[in-house]
Amino acid sequence: MNARTLKLAPALVLVAALNTACEDFDIEPYMPTVSFSELRVNDVDWDGIESDFVFNVNNPNPLTINLDRFNYSLAFEEVEWLNGDSPDGLELAAADASELALPVSLEFETLFDMVQAVRGQDEIGFGLQGSFGFDTDLGPVDLPYNEDGGFPAPRRPTFSLEKLKVKDISLSGADLNLRVNVDNDHGSNLFFQDVNFAVNLAGVDVGGGFLADLGDVGAAASTQTVNFPISVNFLDVGTAIYDILQGEKLEVGFAADMDVDSPFGLIPLAVAETKRIEIER
Repeated sequence: MNARTLKLAPALVLVAALNTACEDFDIEPYMPTVSFSELRVNDVDWDGIESDFVFNVNNPNPLTINLDRFNYSLAFEEVEWLNGDSPDGLELAAADASELALPVSLEFETLFDMVQAVRGQDEIGFGLQGSFGFDTDLGPVDLPYNEDGGFPAPRRPTFSLEKLKVKDISLSGADLNLRVNVDNDHGSNLFFQDVNFAVNLAGVDVGGGFLADLGDVGAAASTQTVNFPISVNFLDVGTAIYDILQGEKLEVGFAADMDVDSPFGLIPLAVAETKRIEIER
């Protein structure tokens, strides 16, 4: 990330008293203060995140001063991710508190590869340190900061086709159940809802359906099996499907769109899987 991409809110300054201070003058009451406010998530999906590390910067002085320097180093699980500085002059309003935001956008796959994040975690640890600097007639004044906490780490749930169950079959149609294993890599349960799905058998679209929800899929401890019901009309798709269902195995395509209620809010999920699987009767 380039320092020029920083979104730094209007700023802070040291009081004029600093410019005329004598040796025994107590400058502490006039020093700006910096505190970490929040990690603000602007947008998140299974691929990546756009976020802001937000600071509150308070200027107790009756005059406006310039923030001359801002530098930062951001690490995840003690592995440095980025560092930089902003040499641009900024103003901090007199007797006011202002916001300063360090924007961070990243792709989770790259992040997980770098920090070797483990299964069963909803977050990974971050450390953010650096300083805010002011140039005064008394010399440079730098206010260090050092913050840590948890950073959202959503992991895309995986769907794998297990088996096609033939519940009922006749010359006119068949009722089937497609068994799909759902794996949740988080430390918390996930809730899948508003599921629209479609199925093809041996490359032939045979229909699909809608499920209001799949229920809770437990945390990383296990895989949950979900049944997707399919009613096939041979008049619509052709009688060749009847013959195919008499075999032992079949190539099945499965596609679905849904919303996933996660620890980070509702995240849309699209699934597309094709596999040659067993036919069970």
